[in-house]
Amino acid sequence: MKKIILATMFIGVFQVAFAQEESNKEEKAQLRTEELEQTGNHEIKFNLGMAVVGIPELSYEYFIEDNMGVGLSAAVALLSEDDLTLRSIFTPYYRLYFGRKKAAGFFIEGNAAIASYKDEYYEYYYSNSVSYEAYIEDKYTSFGFGLAVGFKLLARNGFSGEIYAGGGRLFNDESISAFPRLGVSLGKRF
Repeated sequence: MKKIILATMFIGVFQVAFAQEESNKEEKAQLRTEELEQTGNHEIKFNLGMAVVGIPELSYEYFIEDNMGVGLSAAVALLSEDDLTLRSIFTPYYRLYFGRKKAAGFFIEGNAAIASYKDEYYEYYYSNSVSYEAYIEDKYTSFGFGLAVGFKLLARNGFSGEIYAGGGRLFNDESISAFPRLGVSLGKRF
């Protein structure tokens, strides 16, 4: 009986010590975040990866809590060399972060997209051995859902860098049925 009581007391003391150690770690992380002036809940980002391919993207993110945020990305195509091209895409998203710092580290993202496309093509008609050519330009808008994963780094001065990849499915009857969610972004938290 004495052994059981002694073992129970030992486990209880160990749990109290471990709980205090975890509490101290959380307090230190919070103090470190406050010291680095990373307490802002807003972040503006520019996606360099999409800008290289001619579709610059600007994003705004608001941090609901230390480990989650919501945001909106807007991208507009500058060049249209293909017959079927993306004109613009607006992507609201929700992110869940798994890092120790506020809204940093590995994250998963659920998103929706409103994409605008333009399709240019020629149609040929034959009637009574005479051919006709018609230039057709169709514009349409699609809606879809997607997922992405990524990693965000946060500097001491509030600048951030992130890399992410993913995609989504558009719900339409056109030939494009997917949208990309790729990025190498630089941003500033305030």
